[in-house]
Amino acid sequence: MILPQEFYFQDTKTVAKALLGKILHLKIGDHEQKARIVETEAYLGVDDPACHTFGGKNTSRVQSMYLDGGHSYVYLIYGMYHCLNVVTRTTEFPEAVLIRGVQPLEAIPHLMKKKDYKTNGPGKLCKYYGITKDHDGLRLWKKNSDLFIGEDEHEVKKSMIVSSPRIGVDYAGEAANWPLRYHLKNNLFVSRP
Repeated sequence: MILPQEFYFQDTKTVAKALLGKILHLKIGDHEQKARIVETEAYLGVDDPACHTFGGKNTSRVQSMYLDGGHSYVYLIYGMYHCLNVVTRTTEFPEAVLIRGVQPLEAIPHLMKKKDYKTNGPGKLCKYYGITKDHDGLRLWKKNSDLFIGEDEHEVKKSMIVSSPRIGVDYAGEAANWPLRYHLKNNLFVSRP
């Protein structure tokens, strides 16, 4: 079952944790790929120095963060890597959840070597699935979208969720230490165990 738009209107930290275990559906031509979300990071908008909308910043790059929750926000880092985010809350609160790692459902982890993991990092997963700026601003609660997120039959228990500081936001001062990175314990497709 596809997640309704109302799911994304919740508090951003709640969404970041609740997305763990959900299934990301990606339409690539006539083919649909599926991957389990195993790692996320919360970005808390205008009061979060690590967030692209910190201080109310509103540029063409971040326009999708000012949409209602449930839209995709895709941006380019280092001029070469795209990152997929899920916009949360409402237009008044430009916040999002970065998808840091996914487990491709066609992959069999115990048969793979670490070097074979192509989706254990935000830039890597976008490269693997061909996610680009063309995927920015999509409605993730619509089944006809090229990206949407649905439920999984596997339940994620609270004891399976690990929180830690976000990665790569040292510039954010004290906010770099906020424990807003969430991942599934012992999952091999987490970017940094």
